[in-house]
Amino acid sequence: MLTLNELNNILKIEKKTGELMPLPHDFYNQVQELLGTISNKETGEYSSVNKTISLLKEKRTQKLLVYIAYSKQLPAPLPSEEEALYIQIKKIVNSSTPEAKSIKIKVSKSIPQVITPKGNSIGPFEQNQTVFLSDISDVKFIVDNKIGEIVN
Repeated sequence: MLTLNELNNILKIEKKTGELMPLPHDFYNQVQELLGTISNKETGEYSSVNKTISLLKEKRTQKLLVYIAYSKQLPAPLPSEEEALYIQIKKIVNSSTPEAKSIKIKVSKSIPQVITPKGNSIGPFEQNQTVFLSDISDVKFIVDNKIGEIVN
């Protein structure tokens, strides 16, 4: 069973690192059991546990958002509530991302794989190859450097 001391140590470690700590699937059930062991809900101990839980949830939610933003792999195991939250947020983010329109480019000379100024990797391309690019900065890079031209 989870203790207040263990809960405080988890929060301390969570604050120190930018990574999500693996926690058991039933972590929040263990937290509820810990709260249930406190007989008097008016005590400072109960308030302390609630505050620690709130801080821990806030910190872990922030990290989940970072994991989504950078498409990082989640640690295992992870509390089932956090997995569900991760999946819901990811669905919302993916559904609200508009479909990028691809632009047809005819490559005028062969080039190896290159990194664009924006940091995207494009190529390798062969002369007269037709490619579709959705990032407008990549299209601009190709046209500006006379690597290819936009075709309809």
